Amino acid sequence: MAKKTKPGGNPNIVSLWPTTLLAKRFAHYQKVNPALLELFYQHRDREQRSPQQAYASKDDLLSQYPLHQELNELAEFISQGIVEVAREANKGLWRNDEKVRVNITGLWFQISNAHSFHEMHVHGNCSWSGVYYVRSADCATSPQSNPGQQPNGVTRFYGPHVEHMAGGFGDYGNLYLHDNSWDSFPEDGKLCIFPSHLKHMPFPYNGKEDRVIVSFHAQVFNASGTQSYDYGFNN
Repeated sequence: MAKKTKPGGNPNIVSLWPTTLLAKRFAHYQKVNPALLELFYQHRDREQRSPQQAYASKDDLLSQYPLHQELNELAEFISQGIVEVAREANKGLWRNDEKVRVNITGLWFQISNAHSFHEMHVHGNCSWSGVYYVRSADCATSPQSNPGQQPNGVTRFYGPHVEHMAGGFGDYGNLYLHDNSWDSFPEDGKLCIFPSHLKHMPFPYNGKEDRVIVSFHAQVFNASGTQSYDYGFNN
């Protein structure tokens, strides 16, 4: 989708395909997070699955614990965030009064330590994905507060052009391509929602306490309950 030229801007310029993310803090995280930690460690210890430093639950937590109050509070906060960011990304395509429904198709938790991490990846069969930081522990903070630190446990997102940069040419003309990643620095209660196609990875984490997060992906439906996806070369 082309971005409209700002008033007073160059009318010859077309800006294509912006990437929209949401980052916000849960107002009730100090109440919700301790209950989630208790649930997650009980769940992990019950399974007794190794390695514990790189544990990931199945993605059906909402089905396993349908009556867990704090988990449902988090799911509602996530759903509201998805609507918020999807409405912004689809500005000009959705009606102002558009009613939509979010279907969280998967939600799971991860406990990591001892330099565990995931390789760069994307999420399929969904339009929006995200991470919620239950316990950031010893993760790296913003570079402004601690310059020169290692990106311990940071979630990094890569621009859609990153795969072309390894063998690409860089000069002053494409300086805008050189900064091709964005880091989400973990904070307790922080939610980050991103388009599911966006390449991302968490950096290896090591600390005195475990890094604990909730990951999820979702689909969005319109009021009639249907998805709309028009794809072709004749549009």
